[in-house]
Amino acid sequence: MKVAMWAVMLFIIGIFGTVLINIFGNITTTNQQDYTLIRNTVEASMYDAIDRASYRGGFYLCPIPGKYTVDNGKLVFDSKEDYEIILKNKDKQITQENLDKTYGKNSCQDLYGEVKINADVFVESFIRRFAENVNNNKSYRVTVQDVIEYPPKVSIRIDTYNTYNSSESTTLTFDEGDFNIRNQVDAIFEEKLNNK
Repeated sequence: MKVAMWAVMLFIIGIFGTVLINIFGNITTTNQQDYTLIRNTVEASMYDAIDRASYRGGFYLCPIPGKYTVDNGKLVFDSKEDYEIILKNKDKQITQENLDKTYGKNSCQDLYGEVKINADVFVESFIRRFAENVNNNKSYRVTVQDVIEYPPKVSIRIDTYNTYNSSESTTLTFDEGDFNIRNQVDAIFEEKLNNK
């Protein structure tokens, strides 16, 4: 009788341990897959969003007066509302004199060969790529926190919710509940300068 009780107790502990391993293993594996997917999707979407026309033709970076600071001779911006980007190839009426009248004398920088991304293209590419590769039994909330076109920087937050419905399945599965997992990726483009 005692042997049977010990066998039942060991069996129950074994099942309980298997359930815990399954729950935490699934959460850990899914979270790692989601983070890797987000990181790779952000990188690919940033490459998709490179504005090649402004890279080849150049653009003007015009700081808005009173909204920036100067540190060691460099302009420092706190947000993307501190400056405007004016594309050279979009409007042929743009001249240095017109820019000087609007933004102040010699305040706009003429940038050529600098990488700039298009915010709308980035968001569209990210959502499309992410939706094609996500886990179908989860719900995701995508929050695009920040997209700065120049210098290129993006911040994306993804909240993952478990939406498994056991009534739709005929197989035995372990439901790990409604865990909320948050992943965030902040990415920038770095440029290597060719010093000759």
